[in-house]
Amino acid sequence: MEMQSLQAGFANQDQAESVIRKLSALRGDCFRLERAGGVKNANFEFAGELGASSKVMAAEFTLAVNIPAAAVEQARTVIIGAGGQMM
Repeated sequence: MEMQSLQAGFANQDQAESVIRKLSALRGDCFRLERAGGVKNANFEFAGELGASSKVMAAEFTLAVNIPAAAVEQARTVIIGAGGQMM
């Protein structure tokens, strides 16, 4: 399965964690959530299936995730719908 990396910024940890749960349903993996400035807040690394720019906001938290190529647009919609901004 071809994977694509996405990065997004969030104003708070609750937004980011909500997106992690939703993206796991899209078979996202290798989640990495960090507090802005490089201080790690949490590091989620899941191998395989779970449960089995100038416009970037001043994000408090950043999220990096690998998403199957077929689900990238849906993942972007989830991120933006939760208050995040693509980086």
